[in-house]
Amino acid sequence: MTYEYREVKCPWCGHVFMWNKNGFDITIHEYRLKETGEVVKRTTCPKCSMEMIVMEHILEGIDIKDDRIEAFGIRGI
Repeated sequence: MTYEYREVKCPWCGHVFMWNKNGFDITIHEYRLKETGEVVKRTTCPKCSMEMIVMEHILEGIDIKDDRIEAFGIRGI
């Protein structure tokens, strides 16, 4: 396993934290962008526990309840 970190800013509380792109995450749903169908990764803010989507090359996360995001399938656990 390789470690590749990047900064992510929580859209709710503004906390900036380091997120491991290749880390293991237990989730029920996967998420994708409605517009393109691209599968995106989820994380949780360590300060306020907000669940968000992390986009490549964009600092601020996106709320999983955003209209641009849809949950699909089941994975993990």
